[in-house]
Amino acid sequence: MRRIIGLAALVWSLAASPALADSNTPSETQTDVGLFTAIITGSHVSSGTAPETGVVPGAALELTQHVDRFRLHLEGIPTVAATASGSGPFGGTSASLDLLNATAMVDIDAQRRLRIGAGFQLVNLTNHDGNDGQRNAVRIASPIFAAGATLPLPSAHFVELNLMVDPNLRGNLLVFDPAGQSLPTLPEEGAEVDYSAAYGWRHKNVEYLLGGRGLSYHTRNINNGQLVDRNVGGGVTFEVRFLLNH
Repeated sequence: MRRIIGLAALVWSLAASPALADSNTPSETQTDVGLFTAIITGSHVSSGTAPETGVVPGAALELTQHVDRFRLHLEGIPTVAATASGSGPFGGTSASLDLLNATAMVDIDAQRRLRIGAGFQLVNLTNHDGNDGQRNAVRIASPIFAAGATLPLPSAHFVELNLMVDPNLRGNLLVFDPAGQSLPTLPEEGAEVDYSAAYGWRHKNVEYLLGGRGLSYHTRNINNGQLVDRNVGGGVTFEVRFLLNH
């Protein structure tokens, strides 16, 4: 907790300090509204089951508010679901999730190409296991540590890199047997790494980005260390951002 508070204080002090940019960089307030889409493939493993793989489309809504070197970024994924290619005695294995990421970031160099920040993540996740018929649901929260870079190219083109680390995922997994009876709750903890790279270009007040994004997510039972959930995946992404008051 003290490390989280310390990083938050660092981000705040950088945002409040005198600007590092040179005199040719104007003060700026800008709002970006975006739509992020992806085709993702990956694998899901839970305790005592074989890995399940699947392909699913996904989408997220984005909102970024810039004030000089400081920015607040919100990213939300409405509920999406995926079903594994195989099935078991209780039907197909499936999973669904919705997610909210909120990060406060600050540019740390004079050209405003590099940034760091912190925030939080909320995830609602449900699973149905076709092998044993169990269903489970969990809400997980975690602090986020984030870093990114926007590297300019000629003709209003650019490369964007982003990394988010969630080092302390925590939640209580609710488990139900095939008859719907509640089983003992499983307290879980884990970590997540989310990384992306994209090639972007700007046309008037719209930015387009084409790239890729990957995710590694795992949690374990706090009481005995047993694996509860592991998801690894990645895919192709396309994003459109509308720069409202650029």
